[in-house]
Amino acid sequence: MAEVHEPARRPPFAAWWVFGKRSIIGLLGVLAALDAWAWESTDPDFYLPDVFRPLALACLVGFVATGLLRAHLPRRALRTLLLVVVGAVLVLEAQARFADRAVDRIEQTSDVLLRYRYRPGALVRGAGDPEGVSVNHLGLLDLERTMPRPAGVYRVVVLTGSIANDPSVPFAERFFRRLETQLQASMPERRVEVVNVSCEGYNTLQQVRALEQVGLQYEPDLVVVASMLTAASFQNGGYRRVGNSFFAFRFLPLVAMAQTGSACSLFAPLYERYTFDLVVRNSFERLALLGRQHHFQALVAVLPVLERFDDPVCVRLYDQVLAAAKQAGLPTLRVPDAFLGSRWEDFMKPGQRWDLSHPNAAGHRRIGDSLAAGVLALPDAPAAR
Repeated sequence: MAEVHEPARRPPFAAWWVFGKRSIIGLLGVLAALDAWAWESTDPDFYLPDVFRPLALACLVGFVATGLLRAHLPRRALRTLLLVVVGAVLVLEAQARFADRAVDRIEQTSDVLLRYRYRPGALVRGAGDPEGVSVNHLGLLDLERTMPRPAGVYRVVVLTGSIANDPSVPFAERFFRRLETQLQASMPERRVEVVNVSCEGYNTLQQVRALEQVGLQYEPDLVVVASMLTAASFQNGGYRRVGNSFFAFRFLPLVAMAQTGSACSLFAPLYERYTFDLVVRNSFERLALLGRQHHFQALVAVLPVLERFDDPVCVRLYDQVLAAAKQAGLPTLRVPDAFLGSRWEDFMKPGQRWDLSHPNAAGHRRIGDSLAAGVLALPDAPAAR
């Protein structure tokens, strides 16, 4: 009778994975060491958190760990769940990127500091202006102006980011238009023009660069930097992302509020690193130099975040911006002071709880009024000329 040989039993790990137990442990050890080194060697001045590398490692560890389950159905269910979660994150990233990318109105530029601008002739529509506002020939979301500046015209250039170009607020009600109206009322003997030299996502460095490239062509008497707390960012503002994550741009306000109770905690890391000195302080010094060369006044005004207007985290960041401007020899204005005693909810757009930087039309009116008062209070006030 022939001898029957039972098949050799495979080690437990071979039943669910092509590698042996030692290979898997070695692989995980190498991946963990690489990731630990990457975290340890991250440059703290370059605030670009990488959410995908830890996610990939967590997925791999979880996938391998399911092998400890000997039951087939639970093991397969957990692996499927891991893949679904990672796939959902990628879908959210893609949705956030392509929903916010303004490809129709943004174009890249050859200027490596400016990076991008509005495309001349583009029509920008929104709830506030359903018929749209056209980008002028210099790439500004503003009216066409006579150049060179006509005699007798007092011209102000406003530098800021997306707040000036929020399509949910009617163009006629945006704060720079309100500033023009208020200054004109105080200077009836002269024509006042306030030029919007702004683009969504611009940081302070880009704003001053836009002044050099475009704004100086308007021959301004005064330049107002309306500084948003987002203006310290080092990233390309043409993409709404934090680090390499588009979804985190939407999600992080929730995290900041949960951790500290202050929406301004979201911006605080930008103000604790070399980024602030490079993007903000350096730009203010450049602005002061341009003012002396081209004979214009300059005013740095910090704008409020939609949070309690006496929130200590916000106030600390406002004061840091204003201190840097004062050190550069520039007059300053803290616009949030004009909102003290008011409820921040009254200036929020309907259904936009996590839009911290873009107030409604009532907020624009108050900002415009505060800026007008600040301009008229300058030592060499235009109304006194």
